[in-house]
Amino acid sequence: MAKSRRTKHPEVGGIAHLEHVNFEVDSHDMVSIFFMAGLGFTRDPYTRSDEKNMAANVGLQQFHLPRLGRATPPMQGVIGLITPELEAIKARLKGLQKEGLFKGTPFRYQVKKGYHEVMSPFGVKMRLHQTGTLPFPKVLGMPYVDIPVEPGKAEPILNFYKRIMRSTGSIEKVSGKKAACVTMGPYQWTRFIETKGLDSYDNHTFHIAYYVSNYNEVLDEIERNKGVMAGGQNQIFFFEKIFDPDNGDLIYSLQNEVRSFYHEDFMRPLVNRWPMSDEPFSVQRDPNREKARQQGIMPGPWDN
Repeated sequence: MAKSRRTKHPEVGGIAHLEHVNFEVDSHDMVSIFFMAGLGFTRDPYTRSDEKNMAANVGLQQFHLPRLGRATPPMQGVIGLITPELEAIKARLKGLQKEGLFKGTPFRYQVKKGYHEVMSPFGVKMRLHQTGTLPFPKVLGMPYVDIPVEPGKAEPILNFYKRIMRSTGSIEKVSGKKAACVTMGPYQWTRFIETKGLDSYDNHTFHIAYYVSNYNEVLDEIERNKGVMAGGQNQIFFFEKIFDPDNGDLIYSLQNEVRSFYHEDFMRPLVNRWPMSDEPFSVQRDPNREKARQQGIMPGPWDN
């Protein structure tokens, strides 16, 4: 019998796409300096942007960065990012730091073995990986979010996401620590890492957002446990209580934004500037849109 040529990839399960992380900021000027001028990401021109809202595109993912008068406390977790221009980012951020633009913030940049680590001016830590060094299929994106939890929490958290969300995942070692690796899309994970000696952390301003294939089933289960914080209409809702599916006991608190495939933003193309481009911002193009042009495909109403 001939061997199958099929490439086996991990099953995705009920959570199909980690779409964004949200945290509050105290300055949109600093968002432009750090995310756009430093990291080279793109301000989303189609998301509502006003004095209170801003979104930064990172491939097929986003940062949602509302300014609501309360900044996010320094976060103990880490957001993992894939970029094709690691050295260029380091040079840009170091240059901005030399100009004094991060003065008075917790900004810090460190080169580690295999990645670069950035403490953003907002107190949220990010880990930058060069494209091709992780099993992530895109040039630019957000492959994981690491969240520290108390010892003994990893297995119950994984059980919650498997049973309520129909997600896949496994218990793994991450930097020598036990972790619940919850699959949140093709080669995307939220990793709940058991960590001793955690400081108390108010994560009221931080949430993860993702799309699920079984939206109605998930909403019913969360409602049954009186966990819905907001929403339920328009194919989106929020919950914070990660609970034991058998008895409803609280395991961990983390705000989750859950969307269905019928949500208006599902599969919406996101504009991304050409990586490593020396062109001015005004003439840079989304690589996916440019490829579609070359193939004679009209990518949709976002093409001007």
